[in-house]
Amino acid sequence: MQQSKFSIHHDLGGLEVLHNIDKKFDFGRHNHSGYTVALVDCGAQRFFRSGGQHLAGKSSLILINAEQVHDCRKACEGISSYRSLYPTPELFNSLMDNSKRRAPYFDEAVLHDAALASQLNGLFSVLDSPTSQLEKQTQLVGFLSNLCASTGRLVLSEDKQSLKCRIAKAASYLLDNLFSDIALTELASLVHMSPFHFVRSFKAQTGLTPHAFQIQHRLNHAKCLIRNGKNITEVASHVGFYDHSHFSRHFKKNMGITPNQYKQAC
Repeated sequence: MQQSKFSIHHDLGGLEVLHNIDKKFDFGRHNHSGYTVALVDCGAQRFFRSGGQHLAGKSSLILINAEQVHDCRKACEGISSYRSLYPTPELFNSLMDNSKRRAPYFDEAVLHDAALASQLNGLFSVLDSPTSQLEKQTQLVGFLSNLCASTGRLVLSEDKQSLKCRIAKAASYLLDNLFSDIALTELASLVHMSPFHFVRSFKAQTGLTPHAFQIQHRLNHAKCLIRNGKNITEVASHVGFYDHSHFSRHFKKNMGITPNQYKQAC
């Protein structure tokens, strides 16, 4: 039977950690406000990222950038388990020596690096033990430093940057008006596109339709409210879901755990 162990490390800037044991349920397309850095402990996982499908087997690392749309499903017979941590861009910038205040972009979706896998395994062990804050922070910084050093940065062409900026403007507008009833024509007009072209371009850039993007970020906001001790039923209503069950279905599809399980870990 699938088990999920979730924890939040407040002494590490609210770092979220998830351990999926004998994973059986598939996650539909979604994103996280933080990066996903996962280690496959056994079996294999197949996932969508960057417009393509990727396969990650035992001892490989899965890398998904912050806000990057992805899915995840079991890709083997027998048991498949993995552990994930979700460092935010803000956490990267607070821990790393980064004068530009810019968190990294990971070009590779899957890494086959025995040294990094071993280091990440050690980090998970430290995070799961009653050790000092200093040791946890030291291990985390060491791993993230080596991870960043082993990967490249994405350089976009001028045309792609122009389109990316227009879609980013629409996405920012959606976020600034997250709980408003925004029309598709309003968004398309904002970036000087037809509604048809806008929807296609928005999904190509973000992996989600504008509506799905809105739902995803309402869920992210709901997580913040739950962490601050808000009642789950009230949270569901506040972020725009019809009822508690509707909210719970979307939440579990996104996180792999129920809102109640998430609240218990906070």
